[in-house]
Amino acid sequence: MDILNVTLSDVLKKNAEDYPEDIAYIFDDVSYNWKQVDQITDIIATMMLKKNIQKGTHVGVWSINSFQQVCIMYAAMKIGAVTAVFNYSYKHLEMKNVLSYADIEYLFYGESTGSIDYLKIINKVNKGLPKLKDHFSIISIFNEATELQKSDDATVWQNIEKLNKVKRLVTTEDTACMLFTSGSTQLPKGVLLSYYSILNDARVLSDLMRWNKNKDTMLIGMPIFHCSGMTCGLLLGLMVGMPTIIMRKYKSDQAMRLIEKYRVTAFNVVPSMLMLLAEDPSFGNYNISSWNSGILAGSGMTGEKYRELISKVDVPHLQIGYGQTETSPLITLSDYDDDTMLKSETIGKAIPNMEIRIWDNEANRECDVNVKGEIQTKGFCIMKGYYNMHRKNLEKYTHDGWLKTDDVGYRDKDDYFYFCGRASDMIVRGGENISPSEIECVIGHYSEDILNVKVVGVDIGTAVQEEIVALITMKPDKKIDADGLKDFVKNHLASYKTPNFIFQLDEFLMNSTGKIDLVSIKKLARDNITKMLRLAK
Repeated sequence: MDILNVTLSDVLKKNAEDYPEDIAYIFDDVSYNWKQVDQITDIIATMMLKKNIQKGTHVGVWSINSFQQVCIMYAAMKIGAVTAVFNYSYKHLEMKNVLSYADIEYLFYGESTGSIDYLKIINKVNKGLPKLKDHFSIISIFNEATELQKSDDATVWQNIEKLNKVKRLVTTEDTACMLFTSGSTQLPKGVLLSYYSILNDARVLSDLMRWNKNKDTMLIGMPIFHCSGMTCGLLLGLMVGMPTIIMRKYKSDQAMRLIEKYRVTAFNVVPSMLMLLAEDPSFGNYNISSWNSGILAGSGMTGEKYRELISKVDVPHLQIGYGQTETSPLITLSDYDDDTMLKSETIGKAIPNMEIRIWDNEANRECDVNVKGEIQTKGFCIMKGYYNMHRKNLEKYTHDGWLKTDDVGYRDKDDYFYFCGRASDMIVRGGENISPSEIECVIGHYSEDILNVKVVGVDIGTAVQEEIVALITMKPDKKIDADGLKDFVKNHLASYKTPNFIFQLDEFLMNSTGKIDLVSIKKLARDNITKMLRLAK
């Protein structure tokens, strides 16, 4: 599979020329064709040039998912500005820190989640950010651009001719965007991704998924500030040229309504989205049979849970993928015709033109088949680096150029990869490295009343290093039998893997990308243990 040397402008222009009247995006039930998208983003780009936004300028975009947000991002990318896309749930302190760290010069703000006043926060942090020159309303800019697009003003098209010269200066290796890894105990790291990385990752994935503009329609439910929402959502639709429906935020009932209304065939999800959809009270009230394919990635799910959910939602080609923001994001994917059992147990094979190895960091050599080690990778979709983090960049790569994922996994004889967990999530107890996912899988078999389980290690100053803690959610009005569960785990695993503490929660705290907030639940577990020990004295 060939790798393309293109920019976003190249792809958007080709779509507008090849199928100008075909639907590109649908938002709030309004459709926009490829010609409109190309022209509107051209006009916004000329407006940006007038504001002195140029190639290399750091531009921030802060909004929930919207077509207007997409147009701002595309316009900035056409110029070659570095487009930083911010988490729409950020509040005052988070925005102040990330705007300062990312050296944002111009900030475009859009519709918020409803509970946050973006403009109030911007006005509050503005004085402490000397590099922030100005801020603009996404809605106002978009509305002005759409009016100009409909007008006969000759200067509009003259300005676009000037813009075309600017576009030609942008290369495929230039930085397209800065996306942020979830910083839980420290400032988020800004990951710099090139057009070469994100556009080719989207293209390779779309080919592996066998998506076609003439038969497929995509729904985006993941946040666009997340790499999975950007590459595996927006850019997949762009590279295929298929209609793409944009949701503001993911809501299961709304997703099912849109799938039914637009006969959506392609819908990528993270595990929490799939579980919410399958457990939604309105499941079964909509005809979602058109949804036949998608990519499931983002956070761990047991094989049994995957098989259970697939049997319910009946999506035959919901393929498993693995990656991270630093890899644009996906570097593995299930083969299209893999059966459900194989997909439920593996993270697939390396995608074309990407190399993956399992590395023994202690022996400093590649691991044998079926032996666990660190997942390392190199190839076209690797990040350019972390912004302004020289030491972190040095630590992230091996001396021979492989990116260290900090994830543990192994490869089998058929070149399928298996994910065992984050190296940082591994529990160290009595000198043993313990995989939380192994314990979670066993606990999941204890009772049908268990909805979800997360196992973490918590250091409370004991000699065994970390205590194993299981946090569990149950069906309504059901209680966990902690002693019975401990006995069950002991009967299935080595005794040292048995949780010493078991807490039942009403629900898990989730971050904005749909993953369980590990830092918050670890703190909750530590607080509960401290309280228990205090009461026991």
